Amino acid sequence: MPDTVSKTDNFLKAIEKYAEEQRGRMQSEAEEFKERELNTAEEEGMRDAYLMIQKTMADINNSIASETSRTIAAGKKSVFARRQQIEDEIFAKAEQKLLAFTQSDKYLSWLTRRAAEISRVLNAGDVVLYVRESDLKYQKKLRDYFGQNCQIQPSETIRIGGIKGHSPAMGLVADETLDTRLDQQREWFYEHSGLTVTES
Repeated sequence: MPDTVSKTDNFLKAIEKYAEEQRGRMQSEAEEFKERELNTAEEEGMRDAYLMIQKTMADINNSIASETSRTIAAGKKSVFARRQQIEDEIFAKAEQKLLAFTQSDKYLSWLTRRAAEISRVLNAGDVVLYVRESDLKYQKKLRDYFGQNCQIQPSETIRIGGIKGHSPAMGLVADETLDTRLDQQREWFYEHSGLTVTES
């Protein structure tokens, strides 16, 4: 019987050893599985975090670009508005000076010289002259250059002064108004004033 007990003990020891080995192997596999899962979760977490960071950065960049565009547009609008204000102020002062000139003694002499120039171009007998309402008082002097049959009419488009002639027979218009001359100066002003808005 001692042989049987010894065999049984050996058998039990072998089973315990095998069970211990299996438990160790299972624990090792469980640890490896756990580590793999943690690594996978960590990689997924890192990937998710990276994607989130990239999306957040793209959103921030888009927001900054949009805000920058709005700021630049607002700045340009402000500069354009200021440039227009400066231009309006300059031309309002110029208009006042021209209006003051039309009240001076020199204006009639200037007006008759303009009439002489127009008469050299519009020399048909059907000339119609247009002046501002307050210049109708110079009709007699203006007719000296075109003849007594010349029609002289007031024009609401002439606010500052000067004279505009039209010959229907010739199909020509000659404009010697201060209004037109001032408007022509706007183009020169745009080109030479240095008040420009450029891309930076």
